[in-house]
This record gives sequence, C-alpha cells and structure tokens, in this order.
Amino acid sequence: MRWTVWLCLGFSSVAHSFSWQDLWLTHDQQAKAMMQQGQYPKAQGLFENKDWKATAAYRAGNYADAANAFYALRTEDGYYNQGNALAHMAKYEESIAAYNKALAMNPNNQDALYNRAQVEEMLKKDKQNQDKQNQDKQNQDKQNQDKQNQDKQNQDKQNQDKQNQDKQNQDKQNQDKQNQDKQNQDKQNQDKQNQDKQNQDKQNQEDTKESSSSDLEAQRAKEQWLRLIPDDPGGLTREKFLRDHLRRQRGWYQ
Repeated sequence: MRWTVWLCLGFSSVAHSFSWQDLWLTHDQQAKAMMQQGQYPKAQGLFENKDWKATAAYRAGNYADAANAFYALRTEDGYYNQGNALAHMAKYEESIAAYNKALAMNPNNQDALYNRAQVEEMLKKDKQNQDKQNQDKQNQDKQNQDKQNQDKQNQDKQNQDKQNQDKQNQDKQNQDKQNQDKQNQDKQNQDKQNQDKQNQDKQNQEDTKESSSSDLEAQRAKEQWLRLIPDDPGGLTREKFLRDHLRRQRGWYQ
C-alpha cells in the first residue's frame, strides 16, 4: 500500500533579493520572466545565478539537477531545498541527511524539522513495504519451488508408472510368447504323436493284412494238402503202421 504524505516542500532562496533593476536586460532577468510564465526548463537553462538556477530546476521537476545545485550552495536553505528535491526522488535516507545538515546550522528550522519527520515516516513505511514485498517474494518463490518439486515428483511418478506399465506389458508379451511357443510345441508334439499313431496304425494294418494273407495262404495250403489225402481210412492206418515200422528199423541200424 502506497502512503502519500504531504510535505512542506517549499524552498527558500536568497534570489528574492534581486530586483528587476538589478537584472535588467540580463539573462537572469529574462529567465525570471520565464519563471513567472511557468517556463521553468527554459529558465533553468538561462539563469546564471546559482540560487535561481537551482530553483528553476526544482520547479521544472528536474530534481536531480536541483539537488546537486542546492548542495553546491553549502547553506542552510541549500541543504533544506536539497532535502526536498531528494524526497521527491524517494531518496529518503539522503533526504534526511540533507535536512540534518540544515538543522546543524539552525536547529530551530521548523520546516526542516517537520519535513524530516515526514520523510522518516515515509522511509519507515517504505521499508515496511519493501520487507513485505521481500516476504511476499520469498513466499512466492517458496510456492514456486514447492510447485516445481511437486511437479517433478508427479513427473517422476508418471515416468515410474510408465516404466512399470511398460515392464508389465513387456512381461505379458513375453509370457504370451512363451505360452504361444508352448502351445505351438504342444501342437507339434501332438501332431507328431498323431502322425506316429497313424504310421503305427498303418503298419499294424499292413502287418494284419500280411498276417491275414499268410493265414489265407496257409489255409489254402492246408486245404490243398487235405485234398491230397485219400478218403480211405484203412489206407491212413496202413500208412501209420508203415511209418512206425520204418522208425523201428532205423533204430535197429543205429
């Protein structure tokens, strides 16, 4: 909050001791006429008298020029007016120092006492405002830092979550691939088993077919042999006796 303090920022000068007769047709006379017309910047440039030149600068709002010009006078009024110019520039500590110089020459300078008190109050308020601004800035900086830290934590968490999600996705892809590979391997094994079974079944069928063919041939041979055997039972008996007789004879020779 900006405090406005009304100061007695009038200035004193010995310039009033000059009369129109003393300044007739001089630069100072012309400059004073300009001052009366409110042409302070032109008057400042035209004045040769230091008091009036400083006054014109003050009236023109050229407070830096005025402060330097009043300081150069080294008088009570010069220091007082310097303090006023510095106060307009918000250079409160320098302004108080200028008033103190004026009061050192005249402790009863009521204008200097009043203005110094007002400027001291303004300096106090200014410091309070500056302290508040600094505190506000520190708080804002802390809030910004906290926000940056929070944003970083959030970003780190998002990155970590993304990494975790990516890892989960990769693990799932790997697991799916392993499952797919296992299914493919199981299918290959099953296909191989089925193929082996088909081959075995085919082999069994072929073996069965060969066995059936052999049995059929044996059956046919048996039937053919039976057809060669005479139907006379007596003949079979005689043949049996003949075989027994021959075995006995072989035994005798052995």
